[in-house]
Amino acid sequence: MPGHGRCERVLPRRLDNERGLVLLIVLIVISLLTIIVTEFTFSVEVDQHRTRNAIHALQSELLARSGVNLAEGFLMMDDDATYDAYSEDWWTQLDAFCKGMQLEESMRVRCRVRDESGKININNTRGVRKFTPPPAAGQQQPPASADAVLRDAVKCMFSRRNINLDYVDKLFDYWMKDPELKSDGTPQLIPDFTSLEDLGATLGIPNEQIHTLRNVLTAQPSRLLPRINVNTAPEEVLTAVLTDDAGAGCGSTPPVQTIRERQMDPDQPIKSNELATLITGIDNVDAKRRLFDVRSKMFRLEASGVTNIDPDSPDKTGIGQTLSVLVLRQQGAPHPGQQHTTFTGGGQQAQNGVGANGQPLPSWTLRPLDWQKEGGARLFRAAEEEDLLGSPEDNQDEDGEKRSDSLTRSMDR
Repeated sequence: MPGHGRCERVLPRRLDNERGLVLLIVLIVISLLTIIVTEFTFSVEVDQHRTRNAIHALQSELLARSGVNLAEGFLMMDDDATYDAYSEDWWTQLDAFCKGMQLEESMRVRCRVRDESGKININNTRGVRKFTPPPAAGQQQPPASADAVLRDAVKCMFSRRNINLDYVDKLFDYWMKDPELKSDGTPQLIPDFTSLEDLGATLGIPNEQIHTLRNVLTAQPSRLLPRINVNTAPEEVLTAVLTDDAGAGCGSTPPVQTIRERQMDPDQPIKSNELATLITGIDNVDAKRRLFDVRSKMFRLEASGVTNIDPDSPDKTGIGQTLSVLVLRQQGAPHPGQQHTTFTGGGQQAQNGVGANGQPLPSWTLRPLDWQKEGGARLFRAAEEEDLLGSPEDNQDEDGEKRSDSLTRSMDR
């Protein structure tokens, strides 16, 4: 039949078209599956990489916490509460022990203790609001107050770093500004600076300049940090405070050299009854003596942990974390019967309740004041920079503090 013939001619063409369409659909499905599988595989690999990094970051943080705990333990081993110096046994033992810890090849930890009491507390530059009439003609200039001496010392530090000295005038204006009144009409106390960042934000000092001052300035409550520990103060702090030409070159004086020599002598730490004989022969000597002490209350404990280290290139690989905690160390009642352990090269040696000065061992308590966490192993970077620069005698560490010899390097730690 004619209609039947037409059907036979059309049917093969429809089959050919359907076969081509099926092939196209199959190719599209395969392409989509390939893309999906590739994307899924990549996503899984990224998730695995992130998970491994998170695990290593957690491990490095735990290592850093362990380093902080080690530093706390050594800080509690101080057996003489009459003075604090970087040459004490617990300090040198901490430095040796922390550098010599044996961990597996893929992990490293480093720790150190820095004395906040060796710095100038910016809150001690607070002036007293009182009127002092100018001296009459021929009358001698009245002696400077302790806060004025510290402000001059800050000027020395700013001048050394090319920081505008107008900031010191702004600091004085901040302390002398009219206070706000309380609800009962009494004036409020001008608030202390809570940190160096707070100081910079208040006075307009750039952050990069504030960072260079961290080894010589701190911002703590005056009641907790009223004086500078002469045994741990860097040479820059000593020179800035004890100079006779704060308005000119901020040069060193004989007391600075004498104190530095005593700091380098581990057998002769400075005691409180020696301050009057060491600090002498300079301008405003009474005010400057009152600024110093031989004991410390506040310490900053720092530790860096690194994990996932490639043994073939340990200095260029790994994931690091650094922790820093500021602690207030206070002395409680001594425990004459307690056991105290010191670490020596041949192992451990126990001393029964008596320190090196023949007095009962002090009982210390540590109160954390703040915790800070940062990425990267900062303490290892500082050590590597020292190795690259060679002798630290004429160089600076990452924070800008000068070092003079191996003992000073341990003092900074």
